[in-house]
Amino acid sequence: MKPVSAEVSIHNLILAEGYKLVEDSWRKNGRRTYIHDDDASGTQIKRLIEILRSAGWEMDSDKLRSLRHIENGDMIELEPGGSDATGHFLHHMKALS
Repeated sequence: MKPVSAEVSIHNLILAEGYKLVEDSWRKNGRRTYIHDDDASGTQIKRLIEILRSAGWEMDSDKLRSLRHIENGDMIELEPGGSDATGHFLHHMKALS
């Protein structure tokens, strides 16, 4: 069996947490965008952060609602949906070279 790459693993973890992929430009731009129906400040976010921490992610001390992978430098940003929308977005981005 082939080993699963890190981006596939985090992609599967994000999907398992109830997110839906809305834009996949991973190969071209190193970015995927997901949407979730829950508010970005709720219990679901706390659970997601706990799961991400156990997978090698830590909160970024310089950016609000952002996490960085300890080993590869990839970023995850959580973005509220706005005043006229429910839910929130999650952006997974490759580390800048």
